[in-house]
Amino acid sequence: MKYGATLSLIVAVGLALLSAPGCSKSSEPETETVTGDLFPLVAGHKFTFNGFIRHAVNDTNITATGAFYTGIMTVLPTAPPLPPNVPNITGTTFFISDSSFVNSSPATWVVSGFYVKRTSSTSGDIWFLTNAGRFYRQTGVARTDSLKWILLVRENAVVGESWVGFDSTYTSSTVGSARLKIDCVFDGLASISVNGQAYSAYKLTATRSVYVGGSSTPVSQGQTAAIWLVPDLGIVKFIFNSDGETPGFERNLLSKNF
Repeated sequence: MKYGATLSLIVAVGLALLSAPGCSKSSEPETETVTGDLFPLVAGHKFTFNGFIRHAVNDTNITATGAFYTGIMTVLPTAPPLPPNVPNITGTTFFISDSSFVNSSPATWVVSGFYVKRTSSTSGDIWFLTNAGRFYRQTGVARTDSLKWILLVRENAVVGESWVGFDSTYTSSTVGSARLKIDCVFDGLASISVNGQAYSAYKLTATRSVYVGGSSTPVSQGQTAAIWLVPDLGIVKFIFNSDGETPGFERNLLSKNF
């Protein structure tokens, strides 16, 4: 047998197989990056919404409130000092005044606001200051600093790839340890109709998970917020879910003033 000729034939066949279309290595799937400024934080920008208050326990829209519910969010020119015990993380601090019309008789406006932190004044990741008090009370964690920064909007995020908005574990007097984790993810750019107006928006979903006793299986898990963001405009629709104690709300953009 001529081994040299046989070896040459095997090598030739192998090279042919490697170069054949059906045997080539599959390429990585294409990724879609979120683009545009999803939340322009410009002083004086004002958004007016209608919508619903959500039941504190059932987390469903209270339909009757749609007749009179109004929300107005305004970016203030200067943010007031942060509350005590809140870490002043790196970035530019903004404050969004939030006025809600919550009662038809008598007419009542409730004024509050949101602190927002951005990597720079015009770009970068966006952090929201939120209250984790119910998590501490439910799990027996003794804390006085219940206000926490959540990385809610990640600049140049990849559609479908989640990121950790918050993740901390605490010592509990009742369950040994208690962990709160919030994951966020963007859906791709899609059409949405809000009060008869069509937009192309990215939907952001934030999911809260609670773990106790060192378990890797959450004892509770659910959506904490869903936000539809339009590049270079901002929020056009959002749902802040109820937490079992505090009512949430759904808002749909009616008008903007800028």
